[in-house]
Amino acid sequence: MIALLFWLTGLPPVPESMVFCGMQTRLLPEARHAIQQYIIKLHEHPPTLEALVARAETLLPYIEEALTYIGVPEDLKYIAIQESRLNPHAVSRSQAVGFWQLKDFTAREVGLVISDTIDERKHLFRSSAGAALYFFKQYQRHRNWLFAIIAYYEGGTGAIPYIDTAYVGKNEVCLHERTHWYAMRAVAHKLVFEPLIRRRIYALRPLAYQGPTIPVWKVAQEHGLSPDEFLLLNPWLCRPAMPAGRPSTYYILEKAPLTERPSEPLKQLFVPAAHPAAYASVPVPYTYSAAPPVEPTPPPLPPSEEKPPSPSKASFFKASAPLSQVAHLPLQKEPYLHQEWTYPPPAMDRRLQRWNPFYTAGAPVLIVPPRRAHIHIAQGTESLRAVARHYRRSLEKLMAYNRLFDPDSILPKGLRVLLKEERAYDEKPIIYYWR
Repeated sequence: MIALLFWLTGLPPVPESMVFCGMQTRLLPEARHAIQQYIIKLHEHPPTLEALVARAETLLPYIEEALTYIGVPEDLKYIAIQESRLNPHAVSRSQAVGFWQLKDFTAREVGLVISDTIDERKHLFRSSAGAALYFFKQYQRHRNWLFAIIAYYEGGTGAIPYIDTAYVGKNEVCLHERTHWYAMRAVAHKLVFEPLIRRRIYALRPLAYQGPTIPVWKVAQEHGLSPDEFLLLNPWLCRPAMPAGRPSTYYILEKAPLTERPSEPLKQLFVPAAHPAAYASVPVPYTYSAAPPVEPTPPPLPPSEEKPPSPSKASFFKASAPLSQVAHLPLQKEPYLHQEWTYPPPAMDRRLQRWNPFYTAGAPVLIVPPRRAHIHIAQGTESLRAVARHYRRSLEKLMAYNRLFDPDSILPKGLRVLLKEERAYDEKPIIYYWR
C-alpha cells in the first residue's frame, strides 16, 4: 500500500535492500519508515528541489572528481547536498562552513587553508578532497562506510555507540530503528537525487594560479567577467585579491558547456588517501618522518664498563606494543598543534620561560598559558607527575587519558601527552620529532 502511494505521488520507493557506498545495504521496516519521512520532506517544496537538482548537475561532477581521486565511494557526494545544499556560504550554529560543513580544526587537519584572505572550505574541489580524506580516516578507524558517515557527524569517538560490531570490516550493513538518523538521511538523499540528476553540465573551468597578490578585477578582466561574477564563482576568496604563496585554483564560467569535465590542475596539493602523509597537519618549519629517526649505534663498551639496560620506552604504554608500532605525526590528527605550540622556538621571554619549565634547546614551545593547553609535548626531561603538577591537572586523570602507568619515569622525547581528553581506544600514541 505504501509503495502504491509512493508511485502515485511520484516519490521514490524505499527498497528492502540496495547498494550504498559499494555495500549491500539491507533496510528493516523501521528504517524504511524513517527514510520515507525524509524523502517526503525533501519533496515538500518542488521548486526548491528542482533548483537544487539543477545546481547539483553543475557542481557534482567536480565533487565526484575529488572523491574518485582520493579513493572513496562516489555515493558520498550526496552528503554535500545533505550538509549544505551545495551552498558554499552555508554556516551552521557550530560554525561549520562550506560545501561540506567542516569546522576550523577539522579542515586544517585534512590540509585545507583558512586565513583572513582565503577559506578553502568554500573551494569546490579542495573542500571535497579534504572531506574525502576525513571520510577515509573514519573508514580506516571503523572499517565500514556507513559507520564512517556517522563518524563524519558525531566524530570518531562519538560514533562508537552507534556501531554494530557485526558489520565492522564487512562489505555489507543493515539499517534498523537504532541506526543513526544521519546515516538514514544520507540514504534518503541518494534515493531522491540519484534518479533526478540526469545530466552532468561542465560549465566551470578550473585554472591554476601561483604568483604575487593580484586584484581579482585584473584576473576577471582577462576572462571577460566582472569582479562580482568572479567572486561569485570563487567564494573561497575572503578578499578581492588572488593570494600569493601556495598555488591556487580559481574557476571561470564557460560561455557554452564543455563536452567533458576539465581536470583539476592542482591535485598534487592533496595526497591520495592510501598515502599515510594524507593526514599530516604540521607547521611549515616542522620536519617529520613516518618512522623514528635512526640513531647511530655506539661502539660496544668493555665488559667492565657496560651499563645496566635502561627500561624500554614501550613500557610506558599499557598496550605493551613495541615502539616501532607507535604512530608518528603523518599518521594522526593534531587539532591543537597549530594553536598551542610553535617551532622553531621564538625568543624566550620571561612569560614563555614560565610556561615552558621543561624546555630544552631547539624544542617546540608552548605559546598559550598552561591552563589553556590541551596537549603537552614531552621534552625528554620530565615525568608525568611533573607534567600534572605544572599544568595543575589530576595525575590519575592524566594516567587514564594517556594510558600510562608509571608516573615517575621520564617520558619519551616528543611524546604527545593529552591533558583534557582521553586518547581514543584505537588511537596509537603520537611521537613528534624536530631537528
